[in-house]
Amino acid sequence: MQPNGEINSETVKRIADLSRLRFTDSEIEAFAEEFSGIVRAIDEINSMDLTGMEPMSHVLDLPNVFREDVPSESLSVKQALENAPSNNETFFKVPKVME
Repeated sequence: MQPNGEINSETVKRIADLSRLRFTDSEIEAFAEEFSGIVRAIDEINSMDLTGMEPMSHVLDLPNVFREDVPSESLSVKQALENAPSNNETFFKVPKVME
């Protein structure tokens, strides 16, 4: 990242390499512009005087709707496995993903 908060194509390439991602040169340029815009927006927010502003999780002041956590009957093993492509009568069988 540049000292002024701009993210250049070299930074995007470095992050892509660390993430093992491959992008075309035009995609790298587009990402650099998008990321720089995001950093500028965050810098603008950081420069504002927000003294006395309460943090909020939503723009509308809506109450959360809670319900009682009441145990109820769940699926039987047979019902849970009936649409599974592969099972061993007790568990789902999935392809091995790690050696």
